[in-house]
Amino acid sequence: MARQDEKSWQAHVADAELQALSDVAVAGASTVSVRIATEPARGLVAALSRAALESGYAVAHASLAESSLHTLDAIVRAFANGVRTEDVSERRAGLVALLDAFVAEHGRRAQERFEERADEAGLGGDLRVLARSYVESKTGRAEAKRLKRWLGLAEGENELPERPVTAGTAKSALAQLSRLFVVLGAKGTLFLLTEAEAIVDLPAGRRDVALTVLRELCDNADGHRGMIASRIVLFGAPALVMRKHALGSHEALATRLLGGDADVLTPHAGLAYVDPPDEDAEMLAFTLEQVDAKRASSLRSMLRLAQGLPPLEADRSLTVGLDAIDQRIEALFETAQSGSVFAVLSGAYGAGKTHHLLHLEARALEARRSVLRLSVERLDEDLGNPQRHLRRLLEGSVLPQRGRPSPIDRLQTWLESATYAKKLAATLRAVAAENGEASLAAIKALRGASDDGLDHDAVRETLAGLDLEDKSAGASYRKDAYGRIHLWLTLLEKIDETSGTVVVLDEAENLYRPGVSRPERRTALRSLAFYCGGSLANACVMLAVTPETLEALREEAGELLDEIEEQKTLLPSEDVAMLRRRLVKSRPIEVQRLTKADLETLATQARKIHASVRGATRDPEFDEHVRREIGKSTSPRAVLRAVIARLERLHFAG
Repeated sequence: MARQDEKSWQAHVADAELQALSDVAVAGASTVSVRIATEPARGLVAALSRAALESGYAVAHASLAESSLHTLDAIVRAFANGVRTEDVSERRAGLVALLDAFVAEHGRRAQERFEERADEAGLGGDLRVLARSYVESKTGRAEAKRLKRWLGLAEGENELPERPVTAGTAKSALAQLSRLFVVLGAKGTLFLLTEAEAIVDLPAGRRDVALTVLRELCDNADGHRGMIASRIVLFGAPALVMRKHALGSHEALATRLLGGDADVLTPHAGLAYVDPPDEDAEMLAFTLEQVDAKRASSLRSMLRLAQGLPPLEADRSLTVGLDAIDQRIEALFETAQSGSVFAVLSGAYGAGKTHHLLHLEARALEARRSVLRLSVERLDEDLGNPQRHLRRLLEGSVLPQRGRPSPIDRLQTWLESATYAKKLAATLRAVAAENGEASLAAIKALRGASDDGLDHDAVRETLAGLDLEDKSAGASYRKDAYGRIHLWLTLLEKIDETSGTVVVLDEAENLYRPGVSRPERRTALRSLAFYCGGSLANACVMLAVTPETLEALREEAGELLDEIEEQKTLLPSEDVAMLRRRLVKSRPIEVQRLTKADLETLATQARKIHASVRGATRDPEFDEHVRREIGKSTSPRAVLRAVIARLERLHFAG
């Protein structure tokens, strides 16, 4: 049977991608999709790139045959070094060229426009400081070198406060890049990862890390201070989904991307085959639909549901089955007022743990509690070494302030305000004089302070943990890092009048991924003993795990924690005995399996969300379809994703 004309098919795929880009741009969201092509997809990728550039988007490209996801920092460098917009020629591609184009367009108002747009896009961190310096400079030579050193594109002496991007900070850097591209004038960004089948041929350890990184991007790319207005599209050969060690071998990743009808292309399908089909095959009609900005919140929810993820905003219509956890949350918060409480949230992949955690976070922020989040991502000796994960903890945390800033963002606000800076200095001096857990950290933050004020570099270095990132796992450095966590909680309580904190430790199943040794888990448990052992005052600590991981932890924890207890370098705040007792005796908050009636209610609510975005879609067989999907799987994620996929297909079929 004759195949579709290749050029018309490429235009068809480009139209679907432009719809997806338009949606993420309006929603301020980020999505990840996989596209499988039997033949090399160079022509299709080129057509997509042209269409995106002509429509006002930035395009960044990297090959997974050259840089694997397990070295995400190398991919970030490739994106930054090759990013283009329509105003930047292919020969002169790169971040510096985008900055030059911005300065040329805005002239004398470039600095003012940069600050306005950076505030609107929520751009923060090192990249804002570096880009601002470049925009403000006369020649940009020194600033360009400084920017390239941060990206790892040039060698040179490290200058505080910016440290070069590493594998551990690459996800944060990618989020900052997506925001900066919008600040510089792009509607959004198409991030292309080609030759993705190279993941399958990696050695086992690196392959597992690469798949874990991809899963993290699917789950968390558009989380708080994550990527915005972005599409990450992986192009690969069939081996990426068909080989023994393909995407489906990673259980959590399979629930995010695989499943559904991959033969029919819709804009937000997690997986789709993009070979030209037969002439009589079903093809949808993609005429670009610009969603009204007033519907951005509903569109964000729809995009998350299409990916099998819960909406980031607390959507009351999708809170089926959360009454029981509400009661437990209230009890935990009440108990935490007089000490530290520990709880385990247990649920299988796709059961709704993330939804429950987001609900917990929303309740905590309403109660003026800070929320410290630490995911067990790509272990890399990170969790067991607080001096290395301190900055990641702070960047991933949320405060009960307008705009939901991170502690690092809040610090910048404190330093830029004369009133807050004065209060910060007074609080640091009071803590330094107390001889408590946070005193040493306060003394370090006061280095260089005078009667006229604080030394801002010393404060940033101390509170962001910049001087600890390269330190060893020695007891003195761990104690220093823990002291800074105590200092942060004290500052937030005294300056912002927070009412305690919630600590969320997520993705603990990565402790048991292939390649993680017993000694690495033992080291990780040492830090868990600090967070979960009662060291943090007025804290509610939530450990989120799968049932299998909880069982493994309980079986192994006794022996491993005994080994830790024998270490001479164990700190008093790493309360191993308390962690052992809590792991064994804690009654988990189990993510309850939803009834068929609950799932039907969720499906109906998802349909309403879709209708609020695309308009009502006629579907006489909707109820029957939902019942079939519930028969296949009782996972809320699978059911909701199938509902959105069906409605999208029907909508674009007219």
